[in-house]
Parts: sequence; structure tokens; C-alpha cells
Amino acid sequence: MLDVYRSMMIYDWKYPGEYYCGISRVAFINVEFIDTLLKFIPKEKWREVGRETGEAARVSMEASVNLEATNREKWPDVFKRLRVQGFGDFYLRDKYIIVRTPFISNPEVWGGFLESLLGVRLEVRTLTPPLIFEIVS
Repeated sequence: MLDVYRSMMIYDWKYPGEYYCGISRVAFINVEFIDTLLKFIPKEKWREVGRETGEAARVSMEASVNLEATNREKWPDVFKRLRVQGFGDFYLRDKYIIVRTPFISNPEVWGGFLESLLGVRLEVRTLTPPLIFEIVS
């Protein structure tokens, strides 16, 4: 948690309650809020929701901090940025991506998010956290 506060720059606070990380406004919300939103999205759309949000995160990282998320050599920096923003703890182990303590527990949303963000194809290997995804291409 100290990394989160240490990475927050005072000049990124624009107005009371508005914090920006590069070009993206960051909102501090609880996990239950996200879970409630996901309940109203049809199950067959979960992967696509993940892909769309992953694309937004990729564009934000590239535009804000010049971080090319599709470059596998940059993944440690991408994972650190996601951790600092509260997404969870990410680890790359051989051909697996492990997400510990994810703020969303839905593996389909995560699968789409990571595929779009990292530019790879993934298969879900676990349905409950820690989430494990196999990189298939």
C-alpha cells in the first residue's frame, strides 16, 4: 500500500476528489461497486467488456507514461503499474500469468482485459483467485 501512496504525486490532484494518473482519472471505489456492475452485464459479454477495458488501459499507459504494454520485456513495468493502481498483484511464471488479490474476481473479464492490454491470447486455468492464465499465443 505504501507503493500506492508513494507513487501518487501531489500535482496530479486537480480538484478535491479528482486524481489523475497521466491522462486517466483515477477513482477510488469499493470492489462491491464493481461486482454489482458486472452482475448486470450478460455473461456472454464479460470477455468483451474485459477487452474494451484492457484496450483503454493500454492506450492510457502508452499515452501517459510511454509504456508499450504489448512488449513482453515491459510487462514487469506494466504489472507494477496495475498493482499500484489497485488491480491486484501480477506475476509472470513461464507461460502463465498469475493474478493474486484481483479487485475483480471474474476470470472472463480478466482474460479479456489481459489479452487486449498485453496483445496475447490467454486461456483461463482457474476460476477463483489467484487467477491463472496460460499464454497460448
